[in-house]
Amino acid sequence: MDSKIQAVGKLHQVEEKRRDDVGLQLDAMRKQNQHLQHQMQMLNDLKLHTGESAFRTPVLNSAALMNLNHVDEMLQKLLVHHRQEQAVMEAECLSVQKQLEDKHARVKGLESVLERWQKKQNYERAKREQKLIEDIINSRLKQRDVL
Repeated sequence: MDSKIQAVGKLHQVEEKRRDDVGLQLDAMRKQNQHLQHQMQMLNDLKLHTGESAFRTPVLNSAALMNLNHVDEMLQKLLVHHRQEQAVMEAECLSVQKQLEDKHARVKGLESVLERWQKKQNYERAKREQKLIEDIINSRLKQRDVL
């Protein structure tokens, strides 16, 4: 029983480490996602600013309008790209979060097995000790009866 408990204890430690690693990976992904959201917000602000700056200029020639249109297209492509990247990242985050939940459930299962086996071992040990004490008492009683 001791070897089983040791094996489950080691497996529990390994699974905890794996769970912690997945948790760290999820944290890194969330930070990256927040950074991406910040970049998207900055791109949105830049797009709004370029549009507003065009309205503030008193005279717009065709070259300025073409440049403004080109800048607007580039910013729109960047925003679309960032949105797609963020959608992929969110899907990856959900996948890693599911992995983390599975790892956590496995760790909890191993903990319950370990606790159950330790309780069983303690019960069996106490039962053996009680049996030994009873045997000692009985042998002493027999010795008294013989004398």
